[in-house]
Amino acid sequence: MFFDIRSVKDFAQDVSPYIRNGILLDTSVFKEVVDGIVLTRFEKKESLELKMILSFLDLIKMNNKWSKFVVTPHILTEICKHLHNDHSPHKHYKEIVDLIVPMLSEMREDDVQKDRILKYIDFDSPVIEIGDISIFIVADDFVGRKEKIAILSKDDGFNKKYQYDRNVMVMDYRFNIINSY
Repeated sequence: MFFDIRSVKDFAQDVSPYIRNGILLDTSVFKEVVDGIVLTRFEKKESLELKMILSFLDLIKMNNKWSKFVVTPHILTEICKHLHNDHSPHKHYKEIVDLIVPMLSEMREDDVQKDRILKYIDFDSPVIEIGDISIFIVADDFVGRKEKIAILSKDDGFNKKYQYDRNVMVMDYRFNIINSY
């Protein structure tokens, strides 16, 4: 189901059951966090995306609670690849890494095996986004156990896949910040 902050009447009842098991973090969101930190801290520029993400995390009471976020090894690999490709030429790269790695270290990890990923691929219409597939698998595991989970993403694919699933709450920070004022 799609999370809309405007429909929350009781945070403890409406949202807490989904974030209790953690929030699956999509690569695209954490990439925005990293890029925003680099922009604001080292280039002294404003980052609207980082501002929106931090505002959203405040709304859901998760700001600086990295231990509540869950990554798969595939998401971690994508994040590290972006960090290296986008920021290794930066003169403050070591300081950037020193800021980012502790956040990643606090996050929980949910492992997804290669065989499960390969079985998930739709060979009629193959899209191999390994990070997204790993999130789908972890979310589907929660659904299979009748447990609730949240996904923080800006990817419409998650919204479409889980729009009718009452056990998965897809959180789009942009939508919620734009519509919360």
